[in-house]
Parts: sequence; C-alpha cells; structure tokens
Amino acid sequence: MATERNPFDPIPAAELNIEIEQSMPLEDGSTASMSYDEEDGGVLVEFNPPEDERAKEQIEETEEEFYRNLIDDLDEDVLDEIATQVYDNFTTDKDSRAEWESMFERGFDLLGLKLQEASEPFEGACTAVHPILIESAVKFQSKAIQELFPPAGPVKTQIIGEVTDDKQIQANRIKDFMNYQLTDLMPEYFDEFERMLFHLPLIGSAFKKTYFDASLNRPVSEFVPIDQFYVNYYASDLRRAGRYTQVIYRSPVELQRDVLSGMYADIELPEASMPTQTPMAQKMDTIQGLSPSSKNDPQYVLLEQHCYLDLPEQFAEGGDLSLPYIVTIEEQSRKVLSIRRNYDKDDKRREKKTFFTHYRFVPGFGFYGLGLIHFLGNLTMTATAAMRSLVDAGQFANLPGGFKAKGTRIVGDNDPISPGEWKEVEAVGNDLSRMIIPLPYKEPSQTLFQMLGFITQTAQKFADSTEQVVADAASYGPVGTTMALLEASSKFFSAIHKRLHKAQRDEFKILSRINYEYLPEESLCDVPNGTLNIYRSDFDGRIDVLPISDPNIPSSAHRMMMAQMALQLAQSSPPGMFNIEELNRTILTAANLPNLDKIMPRKPEPIPLDPISDIAASVKGLPIKAFMGQNHDAHIQAKMAYMQDPMNGANPLMQRIAPVLQANMQEHMLMKYQEQVNGVAQQMIQQYGPAAIEAGVNPNDPRVMEMVLAQAAQQVAQANAAMAQMQQMQTPEAQMVALEGQRLEIENNKVQAQIAKESVDAAMKNRELDLKEAALKVNMIKEGIKTSSNAQEKEKDRNSKKAIAALDAIMDLLKTEQIADNQKALKAADLIQEMVKDTNANGNMGRNQ
Repeated sequence: MATERNPFDPIPAAELNIEIEQSMPLEDGSTASMSYDEEDGGVLVEFNPPEDERAKEQIEETEEEFYRNLIDDLDEDVLDEIATQVYDNFTTDKDSRAEWESMFERGFDLLGLKLQEASEPFEGACTAVHPILIESAVKFQSKAIQELFPPAGPVKTQIIGEVTDDKQIQANRIKDFMNYQLTDLMPEYFDEFERMLFHLPLIGSAFKKTYFDASLNRPVSEFVPIDQFYVNYYASDLRRAGRYTQVIYRSPVELQRDVLSGMYADIELPEASMPTQTPMAQKMDTIQGLSPSSKNDPQYVLLEQHCYLDLPEQFAEGGDLSLPYIVTIEEQSRKVLSIRRNYDKDDKRREKKTFFTHYRFVPGFGFYGLGLIHFLGNLTMTATAAMRSLVDAGQFANLPGGFKAKGTRIVGDNDPISPGEWKEVEAVGNDLSRMIIPLPYKEPSQTLFQMLGFITQTAQKFADSTEQVVADAASYGPVGTTMALLEASSKFFSAIHKRLHKAQRDEFKILSRINYEYLPEESLCDVPNGTLNIYRSDFDGRIDVLPISDPNIPSSAHRMMMAQMALQLAQSSPPGMFNIEELNRTILTAANLPNLDKIMPRKPEPIPLDPISDIAASVKGLPIKAFMGQNHDAHIQAKMAYMQDPMNGANPLMQRIAPVLQANMQEHMLMKYQEQVNGVAQQMIQQYGPAAIEAGVNPNDPRVMEMVLAQAAQQVAQANAAMAQMQQMQTPEAQMVALEGQRLEIENNKVQAQIAKESVDAAMKNRELDLKEAALKVNMIKEGIKTSSNAQEKEKDRNSKKAIAALDAIMDLLKTEQIADNQKALKAADLIQEMVKDTNANGNMGRNQ
C-alpha cells in the first residue's frame, strides 16, 4: 500500500541520487563545493580560493604561530623550572668572572678622569695620572670611527658568483638602502658604535646587539656594556657558546610598551625598584661623579638568556634534542616573560640565530679579549709613580722644609717666606746656621726623568707610533722608506683594524638577515637625491654585505702615501700607462675632500663617433674608443692626417693627445683585423662545414676553430699583402715617386744629349785641325816644288802640273767629305735635341695628369 508523502517533507539525498558533497573547478582557479543539507533539503555552495593562495595563507599563519611566545602553552611548573635554570646559569656565569671584573675596577683609576686632592704622603702631594692609557684609547676611537663609519655610510656590497646586470643593480640597491638605514633610519647606530669603540680598547671585548624592535617597527643596534653581558665560562665564541645572558634595564613605561607590542607576556610583576649595581658600574659612576636615583627612576631588571632547552616534545619538534630558545625572565620575581624559538622554521639543522656581535681588541687566552688595561696597566702605574715623584721633588726643592732649634723665634710666626722677603730672627749670639737646619732636598732626578721618558716612549710605541712617522716623513727621504716605516709602526693597529672589519661584517650580515625577515615584499624608500625601490628578495643572499673600510689599509696616512707613490710612478712612466683621472680621484678620496663628484665628475662612457668627433673628444679630455662595425680605415686615415697636419696635430700644443689618438688607431687596426679573420673563418665554416660534419669533424670543437682561425689569418695576411702592393702603385706617395723617377730620367737624357752635342763639336774641331794640317803640308810641298831646281822645272813642268792637279783634286775630295760629315753630325745633334724636347713635353703632361 502506497503511502502519500507530505510535500513539505525534505526528500532524502539517496532518493535524489546526488552526492552529499562535491566540488567544481572554476575558471579563475578557485573551486566551488556543494553540500546537501538533509534537515532542510537545501544545497550549500562554498567558494574556495585557489590552492596556492590557501597554501600561502596557511604558511603565513604557520610562521606566525612558529615564532609566537610559548609561555601560554607551558605549565606553571615548567615555567618555574625554566626560570630557576636561567637564573642559576646567570649567577654561575657572573661569579666565574668576578676576579676578572675586579681588575678593571683598579684599571679605571689609571684613566685619570677624576679630579682629586691627596693628603698622603703629605698635604698637597701630586695626584696626576699619566695620560698614556686614556690617550691611546681616545686616539684608537678617533681613528677607528673614521675608517669604519665614513660620512657616506659604512656599507659596500660584493656580488657572489657570476656578475650580471641584475645582480649589479641589486647590489647598488642594497648598498644605498643599508647606508641610508644606518645613517638615518637607525639614528642610534653611530652613537652606540662610538661608545663601543671607547670601551673596546680599554677592556678588550665589546658587544653590539642588532635586533628588530616591535615597538619601533624597525631594526635597532645597541652597544651592550661588558657588565651587562655574561657568557658561559667554557665558551670559545658566541656561535658555539652554550648560553649567554644580557641584563636589560627597563622602566615601567618601557616595559609596558614592550608588552603592548607583543614582545613580552602581560603578567603581574612586583613594583619596580632600584637595581643593585655591579662593582664595575659603581666604579664608572664614581669616576664620572654620578649616582643613581632610587626614588624617581625605578627599573625592572630583565635577564634575556640565549640557551638550549629541552621542552616538551610538542614544542621542541626535535624529540629529545635540546633546541635553541630565547628566554626572558624578570630578576626580582623570577617570572618568565617570554620563550621564543631561536632558529628558522625551515632550518632542518635547527642552528641558533645570533643577534650579538663580539668585537675583540686582541684575542686572549679565552673568550674575552685583552685591552690596553692589560697591556699598559703596569706601565701606566710606573709612569704615574715616576711623574708624581718628579713633581713632588720639584715642589720640595722650591719650598723646602727643615728643623729649627727650640726657642728660636721668627718674627711673623712660621708663615712661608715670600720671594724677596726678609724676616727677623731672634738669635742672641748664636749661629743662625746651627739653629735652623733645612732638610737636604734635591732637585728632580735627571735619571728618573729619563726613565719616565723611556717608559712613555715604550708605551706609545706599543700603542701606536704612526703619527710620529707621518710628522717626520719629510726627513725620511723616498716614499718607499716612509711606507716601510708606516707599515712597521702600525702593525698593531692594522691587526686590530682587520678584526674590527670582520666583526662589523658579521654585524651587517645580522642586519641583512633581519631585513629579509621583516621588510615587505616591495617598498619605496626616500634616499638622498631620489627614491629607491627596495625589495625583500634583495636580501636573498646573492649579495654579500661588507664594511666599506679596507682591512689592509688601516689609516688615511697609508692611503695618502700609497697614492703619492703611484703618482710618482705615473709621472715617470710613458703617457697612457696610468689612468691619471682615477689616480687623482684616489688621492682626493684619501684626503677626505668633500663634494668630489662635483669637483671631479665622472666622464661619460665612450660612444661610437665619426673620426672628427673622436679627435674633438680627445682634445676635451673625453674618452674615445673603437667599436665593431665602424669604418676603421676612415678613422685611421683621418686621424693620421690630423697628426701630420703641421697646423693641428703636429703642433706642439697638441702633443698631449698624440698618445690617445695613436692608441685609438691601434685599436681600430686590431678590430679591423679581428673582423677580417672572423669573416673569413665564418665563410670557411659555411663552405666546408657540411663536408667536415660528414667526415666526423665537429666544427664547434675549440681545436678545430683554432685551426680555422689560423688558416683564416694566413688568407687575410696574403690578401693584405696583395692589397698593399696594389695600393703602393696607386697611392699618392707611389705616384710622386714615379714622377720623380721620370724627372730624373729626363734630366739624364738632357745630360746625355749635351754630352753628345759636345762630342760632335769636339769631333768637328778635330776635323778642322786635320784639314788645316793637311793644307799646311800641301803648301809645304808646293813650296818645295817651286824651290826645286830650275833645270828640272821645265822638264818636269808637265809632271808638276799633273801633281798639282792631283793634289787639288785630293783637297776638293777632302773638303767634300768634311762638309758631308759635318752635315751628318749637325743632323744627328738636331735629332737628339728634338727627342729631348719630346721627352720633356711627355713628362710634363704626365706630371700634370
């Protein structure tokens, strides 16, 4: 039988055939979950954010939970046990160094900071203290603060690993931000650092604490006096110390502010009272003339102990292993104010985080360092005793005392005799010298005075004698000698300076870690001359934070002497070997010259320019540089022409830029050669690459590339040699040489023609002489014939006529031959002259062309 269902009753989910809970992914990455409510029959839809956002929220909540104050999760019995353990450890560590503290109580009297009058060994005795101890401490403080905290800030950065543009930008951001942070955002840093540098040389150890102050919402760096910091007797350093305790004084107002910020738990404490001072603190107050006020300045004494605890397993997260915690208790009530984990959540090794930095003057036999009280305490006491003896001896010598016989009366009682005063003595018939006997006081001893000088000189030599070397530097001669003396005199301070450099680096690393933990993901910071975007990820460890001081150069005197030595070397070296601008900048920096960037601004980076612009830039002192892809031949030719121009580059006024232009031309020549070799090598690889791959040769193999470059270099050398030979024929210099050769050849031809003409003239003259000689011979024959006997004249008349006719014919023949020869010689001379004229005309035409 069917039963009618009430229409208002909810239908069971099983009958509807739907799932009780199901989820549906959405487009934005979130999910929508639906669940069926059996009571009212409705469907509940819940929208969930994406998994990564939920995971992020869960991580943030987990981290906040991890670093919370744990006292609310512990029983009262456990808290009382922890408080008792912390206090017992503190008193044990305090008692273990009681004798060590008492030594400083005696040493503080040697500072001579308190004015006092002495009645022992006599009234008005000298109470002066030799100033060698306080003088050395003040000088050390002055030198150290100048090196470790320059005006622009004490931080510089160093990139770890490969240097990239992103890392360089990140390093610059960190440097600018931390310098601004230490100079402006943390105004107490400089004052606390100076206080530390005064305590350090005297005591030998000093401590700085760097932490995040929740009430100020920023990091804080404080100096912790030695009587407020106690370390386990067996500790060798802070990192491996089993525990160390800081004594913190808080007024009721300051403690309430810390409670409101969440630093300490809000528990009921007794009223604040005047704390009991340590013997060291009482001695310091006595020297300074201070005394605490017990009515108006009540204080709470908190003991913050960094130690290892074995808390219940749900909090220790490490089983039976003791883990590092920071426990703070109130000394009077011995109640625990806070217990916090002192290790990173993601650190599997659970290593202790440090917030303190230990500065050592000189490492000693144990945890604490040695100071000037240890080194110069006895010398200061000896020098003080010698100085007081000399002053008292001089006082006795100037105002002596002695004995007088009983009954001797001096008018005016026993008042001291003033200079130029004479007093009457009632001495009846007695020798005055027998009645008044002065004590044999001597003048101050010269031996004691010399001993005082020796002690003082020994103490100063131990502390620091650099200033005396610098003052006498002019009499030492060369810079090298002065440098050697400076190095020898400052070894003590140099070693201390390196320890300070290392300790300050550790302090900066702590600050860098705090910035990584508490800075927002991105924030704007107003720094001098601009606004800086600083990111939390900047402090991810890729950039190392270092002090700006140089651990190898402990003073400005060293930098000045080294810069002077470099300047002398640069002046004696060839031009262009030293960067004179950077050298001058280093010298001015060592001299602490202000506004250096305005006085000597940085030169811009060189950019590609045309040849004439390069020359103009070099004249102005701007850097020039060759770049790939430029017309290197044009640059070389233009600059060479400028240097050979007698009105410009060859002018003596422009000689200073000659090395710059020569170096630039050499750079262009080298780049041109590189481009040629690389181009030929690429062509060879493209041409023979496939065949080499088929033959099993890898073209990318460095050895193969070296062979390809070697062959490419040979081809380039051959091509350049051929081109040089062709250019030699086409260059103006070669044309001038050819024209000069032609001119010499023409002149030679002229000389040869002149010689030929002169030879012809000489031959003609010789011919005329021969003819005249022949004519004389004929005349002589005629005269001989005429003077022959008359008897034969008639008979031989016919023969004589014939002979005469023959002689006349011979003469005519000779004349005819001579005329013909002369005409031939004249024609030859005229032909040679015509050839010379033609040659000269052709040479002139070639020269004009």
